[in-house]
Amino acid sequence: MYEAKPILLSPAQQKLIDHWGRLAYAWGVGPTMAQIFALLYVWPEPLDSDTILATLQISRGNVSINLRKLQEWGLIRKIDLPSSRKSLYTAERDIWTIAANIIRVRFSREIAPIQKLLDEFAQDPAVEKDPYFRQSMTEIQTVVTLLSNIVALAVPLLTSPERERIAKIVSTWQRRQRDGNSV
Repeated sequence: MYEAKPILLSPAQQKLIDHWGRLAYAWGVGPTMAQIFALLYVWPEPLDSDTILATLQISRGNVSINLRKLQEWGLIRKIDLPSSRKSLYTAERDIWTIAANIIRVRFSREIAPIQKLLDEFAQDPAVEKDPYFRQSMTEIQTVVTLLSNIVALAVPLLTSPERERIAKIVSTWQRRQRDGNSV
């Protein structure tokens, strides 16, 4: 009978995994999902689900659900082994792609539903009759539109081959702003 053994993590790796899990709620995910991602990201080789559960000391169901979510977010890849029923998992290595995927998913879960609701209100004659509510919806729409435009610009920039150059430009702009110089 195969028995997965936990992998030996360095203190720094363990600290990152623990910290990532504690920050998870701020990112809109559960701590286990964040810890699994962090483990796969810091470990140099793909891992199977049994090794993940043994290392993080979590249930099989929790591992399975969170591996599926991480795949849906585009943060990990599943590697099916031709001669085995076991699958291996590896994290996306490109931190820029990771950031873009997180932004995409968070936008679709948090901002897009608000936009849909605002669109419904725009079709509602009762909203037109209530100037205070209409003004409130207009203000919310302004922010939602701004966020939508930022995401529409940011995601392609994060995945662009020119992203390193763009990061340098932004860094220079930030330094000049901090130092009080105009751009």
